Amino acid sequence: GLNDLFRWWDPNGPQSMLHLMNPARIRYIQDRLALQFSATRSACSSLPLKGLRILDVGCGGGFASESMARLGADVLGLDASEDAIGVAKRHATESGLMGEGSGEYRLEYECGVAEYLAEQKMQFDVVTALDIIEHVPDQTPFLCTCMSLVKPGGAMFVSTLNRTPLSYSLAIVAAEYVLRFVPKETHDWNKFVTPDELQAMVSHYEDYEVLNSLGSEEETVITLEDISGMKYNPLKQRWGLDPNDLKVNYIAHVSLR
Repeated sequence: GLNDLFRWWDPNGPQSMLHLMNPARIRYIQDRLALQFSATRSACSSLPLKGLRILDVGCGGGFASESMARLGADVLGLDASEDAIGVAKRHATESGLMGEGSGEYRLEYECGVAEYLAEQKMQFDVVTALDIIEHVPDQTPFLCTCMSLVKPGGAMFVSTLNRTPLSYSLAIVAAEYVLRFVPKETHDWNKFVTPDELQAMVSHYEDYEVLNSLGSEEETVITLEDISGMKYNPLKQRWGLDPNDLKVNYIAHVSLR
């Protein structure tokens, strides 16, 4: 509800788990981009994402968008919910991050969907779709649309929940009903995506390109570069990355060359 949305940035609010997960996701994105762009970018320690134009699809109240802007990126946060965009804009304004920022980065928000930007043939160095695909009805077309927004040589990051017995017991039963970390019916377990399904969706992009007459003479080479699990440590109350455990939450790095 709206009340939940207005408490988006409240560390004890309904999004507290996402709040805690954000640093792990951003660390992963930062490290993987350093690897992918190492040859073409000078390493700036305080602003490692400087010079990159990033689209954050399904940005919600702006956790990831703000973090990436603070690291020097030029970020456009996109969400279909006007209320979410309102919350994101307000928080960024209060934090002094909106628009041109300090000249080191730019942060903007827009209410809309990825398909609209694709129709305008917009392209970005990096597209992130973090914890959004499990809420989307047509997952493969959605992911293909996101990939069409990535420049050749760019990257896409997708985080979601694996569809396993463990994710059912933790993300649905425990998180929604027992511990009440998130509001009931936040998730539909049937729409969680296994890593194999994600790989299949990514591979479908070649057909999507042909159907939509996208791309140049050269075929885009899509590679699922890396995938890492994310695990919550209740004692430390923080999330960590674990490449060997994809049973519940995970994040993937896709390159387009």
